[in-house]
Amino acid sequence: MQLTAFRGWSGWAFLRLLLAAGIALLGLSPRGSQADEVTGTWTGDVQLRGNYYWDRSTRVVAPEVIAQLEAPQGSRLRVDYLVDSITSASIAAGALEDTRFNEIRHDVSIKGGHEFYERENPVDVWGGMRFSKEPDYFSFSTFFQPSIWLADRATRLLGRVTYLHDEIGQNFRGGTQMRPGEDGTPGESDFGERLDAVSMAVGWEQALTPTLIFEVAYDFTVQSGFLANPYRSVLGGQRPEEHPDVRLRNLLYSRIAWYVPRSRTSLQAIYRSYFDDWSISAINPEVRIYQEMSPYFQTRLRYRYYKQTSAFFYKSDPNAYTFQDRYVTNDPKMSAFRVNEIGIQLLVLGSFLEGRAHRSIAGAQFDISFNYRWNTNAFGNQVISQAGLRIPF
Repeated sequence: MQLTAFRGWSGWAFLRLLLAAGIALLGLSPRGSQADEVTGTWTGDVQLRGNYYWDRSTRVVAPEVIAQLEAPQGSRLRVDYLVDSITSASIAAGALEDTRFNEIRHDVSIKGGHEFYERENPVDVWGGMRFSKEPDYFSFSTFFQPSIWLADRATRLLGRVTYLHDEIGQNFRGGTQMRPGEDGTPGESDFGERLDAVSMAVGWEQALTPTLIFEVAYDFTVQSGFLANPYRSVLGGQRPEEHPDVRLRNLLYSRIAWYVPRSRTSLQAIYRSYFDDWSISAINPEVRIYQEMSPYFQTRLRYRYYKQTSAFFYKSDPNAYTFQDRYVTNDPKMSAFRVNEIGIQLLVLGSFLEGRAHRSIAGAQFDISFNYRWNTNAFGNQVISQAGLRIPF
C-alpha cells in the first residue's frame, strides 16, 4: 500500500523537491499537470508499458496500456488493459507433462475517485474493479478505499476493502486428458473450482518534515476455496496437489523516505513482514536510492531480501507423501527459500524540451528498469524488466 504525504503543499521549493525525488519520495510515478478548475480544463495521460519476466521454465511478455483522466472538480478515472503472453516448457509452470505451451491472459481494470476539496479535512474516495481472463481461469475483484487528510495534509489515514472471486478450470496440455483423483484412480476431466477472498487494510502516512515521511500499514486477508494448482501433482502424478481450503494472511508494511536537497538524493527503507495460519512467515526488507543526475534524468538503485519458512504440510520430496496425507503440495512457493534481488531504473523527463516542443512532448517521461533475483527455490533465478512511456494531454 502506497500513501502520499506531500500532495497539496505549495511553493517553488516543493515543486523542485517533487521533480528531484520523482517516484522516489512519493512512491508513485510523477503526475502530469492537474486539471484547472478556473478554465474547466480536463487533463490526463496515456502510458504504454512493456513487462517481461523470465525464469528457467517460464517466459512472460505483457504489454500494457494505461489511460488516466482528471476533471477540474477533483474527479479522476483510470483504465488499465494488459495482455500476458505466457510460454512454458515445464511441469512446474502448470503442465501435467513436460510439454511446451503458450497461453494468453487479458486483464482489464477500471478505477475512479473523487476528492472533496471543500472540506476542512479533505476526504478522498477511490475504488474500482478488475477482470482477468485466460483459457482456464477467470478472476474478478473490486475494492473501495476512502482516505482523509489531516493537519493541513501532513497526515493521511486510509482504509481499504477488497473482494476477489476466481473461477478455476483446467486445460490439459498433452498427455493424459484425465485428472487423477485423491486416491490415485482416474478422476473427472471436467474440473471446476472457486476461490473467494476478502482483504481489509488500514494505513497511516505522516510528513515528519518537508523532506521526511513515514508510512505504516496492515493488511488482513481471508481466502476460502480452491487454493492449490490444478495442474500440480505428487507421487509421480498419481495424486493431485491439495491445500487447505481456508487461509488467513497477515501483512505488515512500513516505509520511511528521506530527501536530501544538497545532493538531490532520496533514500527509502521499506520493511514488510508476513505470516499466515499455514505456518508460513516471511521478512522482506528493501532499500532504494533515487538520484537526480540532472533536472531531466533520474536513476534508482534497489536491493531487496526475502526469506520465508515452509508451510506445515510441505515436504521437499513430492514422492514422500502418501494417499493418507490430508494435504500435499508440489508448489515451490510453499517451501522455505530466500531471494536476493537487485535492480536499476532509469527515468528521463521530457521537460528539457519545454518551450521548444508541444506540451505533451515536454511533459512526457520514459523509464526502463531491470531486476535480477537469486532465488533458492525450484523456480530458480529470475529476471524482471519493464519499460514505459507516459504522455500527458
